[in-house]
Amino acid sequence: MRRGETDAWGRPGERGIAESRLGDWLAAHGVEKPWLVAPALIAGGIVREDIAPLGESLAPDQFNVSIRWLGATIELRALLKDATWSATHISDMVKALKAYAYMDQAPQQEVDIHDGIEDTLAIMRHRLIQSVAVRREYDRSLPRLQAYGSELNQVWTNILDNAVDAMEGRGDLVISTRREGDYAVVEFTDSGPGIPPEIQSRLFEPFFTTKPVGQGTGLGLDIAYRIVVNRRGGTILVSSQPGATTFHVRLPLPVQGITR
Repeated sequence: MRRGETDAWGRPGERGIAESRLGDWLAAHGVEKPWLVAPALIAGGIVREDIAPLGESLAPDQFNVSIRWLGATIELRALLKDATWSATHISDMVKALKAYAYMDQAPQQEVDIHDGIEDTLAIMRHRLIQSVAVRREYDRSLPRLQAYGSELNQVWTNILDNAVDAMEGRGDLVISTRREGDYAVVEFTDSGPGIPPEIQSRLFEPFFTTKPVGQGTGLGLDIAYRIVVNRRGGTILVSSQPGATTFHVRLPLPVQGITR
């Protein structure tokens, strides 16, 4: 029985009931247009028990964005009829959302930079899977950081989002990590057209954007700057030429068990 269909007595089918119940629950948790999101989640095999921990741990606006993204991604996959898509992949996305938000109630925790980057790539998979080739050059020997993990994920998200936009969804992306003295260095290099020298110094200014009106807020890189520099005591820089734009993030490493 398909969505919206009824049985022989005009009653909603099991799927319709499940959609209605999930929609009511989503509405109670502040999700916008739950009547559109719930059918997609049910179609993907996701029930309330799968996402309830997110609703309990995320702020309402974060939960709203996460659930709507998840529903939209499932809808897109269904439209594209991707034969490789499965309940396993959907389950992986839900796990990535949980890790991405760092649901541990402790305000800080030890985080592995690479795990955070991989969680962010999983969240952005729908933007990367088509024509962006990702190459990883990780130094796995880097020590863990005592940090607000979700904040670092915001940094990775904003940088990656800009890289994909610059490449217009097609190109090569290299992510590398290494140690330089007391700092962990993370670099994201995209094969886009490059950033003109005259605007490079303005990239981290609030509300500065080169995107068309309605497509960019100009806050993504400003947020990344505030997290890396103001909160973490690190640096974030950009170097660019046609075919190779690199964002360099330097984060202080812990010294004798104490975060610098």
